[in-house]
Amino acid sequence: MSGYNFENAQAISPYLEMPRTGSTSKFCSETAKHLKCFVLAGYPEQLAGDTEETNTRDRIETQTHAHIIGANSAALYSPEGEQVGHYRKTNLFVTDKTWAKSGK
Repeated sequence: MSGYNFENAQAISPYLEMPRTGSTSKFCSETAKHLKCFVLAGYPEQLAGDTEETNTRDRIETQTHAHIIGANSAALYSPEGEQVGHYRKTNLFVTDKTWAKSGK
């Protein structure tokens, strides 16, 4: 990965992953179990039809950046390989705003 500095949504699209089932999540789960430790990793999350109601700020950001397709996220895995935490970055950089939705 290049640090998520992608020009637009189309450029990052091939790298987006679904939570818990993407390659980063699988790697973290397996590594946490193998090493018997907690593992935390960032990844570009693919948004799949969020059912949450969007607030005004989200609607404005989405209108301004029409191709919001993901989130700059992080997942935390336990020594048992279970996901025990998930975070979506809230203070997006300019390069994040071309593709990512802000967390809450």
